[in-house]
Amino acid sequence: MKKTSNKTTILLASLVGMVSLTSVAADKPLYRAYKHGNHFYTTDLVEMLNATASGGFKYEGITVHLVEYGDSDAKDAFYRLYNENAGPGGNHFYTSDLMEALNIKSLGYVYERTEGYTTKSKAKTIYRGYHSELDNHFYTADVVEMLNATASGGYTYQKEEGYGK
Repeated sequence: MKKTSNKTTILLASLVGMVSLTSVAADKPLYRAYKHGNHFYTTDLVEMLNATASGGFKYEGITVHLVEYGDSDAKDAFYRLYNENAGPGGNHFYTSDLMEALNIKSLGYVYERTEGYTTKSKAKTIYRGYHSELDNHFYTADVVEMLNATASGGYTYQKEEGYGK
């Protein structure tokens, strides 16, 4: 009887752990890395680890947290597209505007995936800038970082992509 009780305790403890992990998993960190004029963003930790371990990217941190589809705070999909011929090392492009995602395909971009969803709540604005010489887009939720990128980094501010946590 005691063994059954211990097994039950272990099972309950692991289920409680799963419940709390599930609630945390609704937030999707958008990781950022940089290499030779190309910013790369992903919510997939393994993909980021591979990009930094063997892809030559330098990890720069978490830009913002998106949410998953079905989250009560989810608003717009955050699409990721890629053009291997743009910029010095290819260019990833991200947008929360479906029409913009469809239009950019005419410039040679291919849809890769949806990274997550922007939020209805307006906790952190996601800003987008563009560097024409590098053909590179830059995304940040830090207004000072965007101001620095536009003042001395060669980027032009383009728009707000939505909101994150």
